[in-house]
Amino acid sequence: MLELLVNVENMRDDDPAVQIGMALASRHNAFVTGLNIIEVIPSTMAIPDVVAVLESEEKDARARDVWWLDKCRSHGVDGAWEVIRGVYVPVLARRSCMADLTVCRLPNGGGVLPSGMDYITRALFSSASPMLLVPGGCPSSFRPTRILVAWNSTQEAMRALRAALPFLHEAQMVCLADGSTNELPGVAPPPLPVDAWLKRQGVRLHAVLDFPGSARVGEALLEQAAAMQADMLVMGAWGHSRINELILGGTTRYVLQHAKLPVLVAH
Repeated sequence: MLELLVNVENMRDDDPAVQIGMALASRHNAFVTGLNIIEVIPSTMAIPDVVAVLESEEKDARARDVWWLDKCRSHGVDGAWEVIRGVYVPVLARRSCMADLTVCRLPNGGGVLPSGMDYITRALFSSASPMLLVPGGCPSSFRPTRILVAWNSTQEAMRALRAALPFLHEAQMVCLADGSTNELPGVAPPPLPVDAWLKRQGVRLHAVLDFPGSARVGEALLEQAAAMQADMLVMGAWGHSRINELILGGTTRYVLQHAKLPVLVAH
């Protein structure tokens, strides 16, 4: 059975992650777990009354299990409600490893932390499961019909592609932006045979697009997605290093900062 984890941050019915997580669970007969994290900041634990506040927040969150299970019943799916108290990033990364896909908000909404240092991106780079990151305003009936796959023949891109298979099977148009290279034949591994793999999985490519060889990879990806009117982008989180991606910029950071469409990303 497909396992979905929904990172529930505000416990509101109009939370796009909640709406889309439930819609996906219903359509794919998945078990859907709602996760609410009670954030612990270790440096504040010595402050009087902090523990009492955390205990109160946890008690209130646990009482929301009725809300979540009612939503599961209304969508005809099995599910569970979990509340975990702890440091946000390692809690989300560790719990997500049990899921096939984790649904979270897209971290480009002008939060307190700069893009790339937000909790969701840091959890992704901490070996979390593949994530479907959804922007505000995304339709609750989310069913992508036009999908752009950003392909660079890496393990990260392959993990994202495997996680995206349920969506690719339903899509009317799948395009592949191929940025893989074979610069050192006989020395470096050759590009992965993605075309043949997709055919075996029953996915027909509408087009293989030329991937611009420039430093503007993230911008170029979003331009290609807009040109084909894509309603989902699939990509591996790549860059020269995690530090470069998180601090200095890079493809993943640019896409997560500027995307207006759902992004399925894996590291």
